[in-house]
Amino acid sequence: MNAASADQIRALAQRAKVCGLDEDPTIPINLRQVIATANRDQRLLTAEELQHCCQWSGVDCAPLVSLQDLVPELVNQSRWELLSDEPDLVKPGGKLHPQERADACWRDCFHFLRVSLYGIALKRTEITDREGMVALAELYSLLDVPVPALLRALAHLRQHSMQAYADLCSAGQAKALGETVNHISNTIRHVMKRHEDNLSDETKRPRLFGIN
Repeated sequence: MNAASADQIRALAQRAKVCGLDEDPTIPINLRQVIATANRDQRLLTAEELQHCCQWSGVDCAPLVSLQDLVPELVNQSRWELLSDEPDLVKPGGKLHPQERADACWRDCFHFLRVSLYGIALKRTEITDREGMVALAELYSLLDVPVPALLRALAHLRQHSMQAYADLCSAGQAKALGETVNHISNTIRHVMKRHEDNLSDETKRPRLFGIN
């Protein structure tokens, strides 16, 4: 990685943002501040924060508190399932090798589920930040992140999370969680495709004397 690309990565990392709930004007400002703080700290909501969000949204809080306790296990289940199907991903030459790349994938899965649970607490399924997701696509492209593998891991995480939540609450709430995780997956697909299309257009653009 040269100095220019390192600077570019730092800039994109600062702009990349999944959660857009803190800027949703339909949510009370005090709850948006709660989300902004938790998202800045890259953590799940506390039980007290969940209670405040759920009191406003009308979502049953207790099952969500219990589900949050299962998040590390759910991420591990998804990791195990992906690598059982595709063990070569973490072997030399694989898209998730060396270990740091694999760890980054699992961390992103955690963060995607974390933000999805913010959405469930506030009864929102469309939870992403538009410009932040565009920056995320650029960052993923620059780092050569294996997005298809990441999306497969996220699909496993969606399934396991829905099953766990269905054991704790109504089927409707579990379905809402599935829709929220799906929203993130579909947004990633959309912004990655748009980014790839833009790159393709750049390569096809005619040049004058070899200069852009």
